[in-house]
Amino acid sequence: MNVCGEAAGRYPSNYNSWSHRIWVLQHLGKLNIKLLIDELSSTKQWVSMHVSDHSGFHYRQFLLKSLLAKAQTDSDNSAVSVSPCLPKEEENPRLDVPLLIEEEMELSRDLIESYPGHEALWCHRRQILGLIHQLHNEQSSSSTVQVTDVDGAVISPGSGTHNYTNFLSYTMDIDGACDINKQGYTQETKRLKRTPVQDSLIFESELRFISCVLTGCRNAEQCRFAASYRKWLLSILGH
Repeated sequence: MNVCGEAAGRYPSNYNSWSHRIWVLQHLGKLNIKLLIDELSSTKQWVSMHVSDHSGFHYRQFLLKSLLAKAQTDSDNSAVSVSPCLPKEEENPRLDVPLLIEEEMELSRDLIESYPGHEALWCHRRQILGLIHQLHNEQSSSSTVQVTDVDGAVISPGSGTHNYTNFLSYTMDIDGACDINKQGYTQETKRLKRTPVQDSLIFESELRFISCVLTGCRNAEQCRFAASYRKWLLSILGH
């Protein structure tokens, strides 16, 4: 793990390094819950210092998706799969996935506001929003929630729900310029009324966040990324 960390620091967006780190967690660490939580904590400072590195944020997405899958499996089996090499007191760490995802959204917001103009931050927020949608489905629906592999997008179950597969895999469209005059909520409000209640609350909160970012924004790239993220949200609402 130390070797992976050094390699990631020496070469920007070192996909091979982060992929090997994932392999170590999967095959040697057996995706142990404590290891996943520790990795989420230990890489927080790293991504905060490398805000343009997509690979580092992808790794955190892998950690959160793995923890969400663990939580769903444990709720079904009422047991936690534990690596025998871990000490007894570390076998059953408290797993609060909603809190972890909430903290990730707060980290995302802080980084976006502190370091404007970095596409990796906005792409990461898009992925975390997909996890929030999946988590809400898991908590509110009686049907089984499916989790895709760590390199794929989240698939929401049931009929009548939005399919996030395509939206989460799209690259960000940054061709459009920021138009301050189009920040009104008339059309957005109409679309929100047609969405499920939980999705409506999520999107309404995100639209407010985007509005705050765009208000008085002086960084051209930040403005373009925020407008692109907003366009993506609205495309989901009108899908």
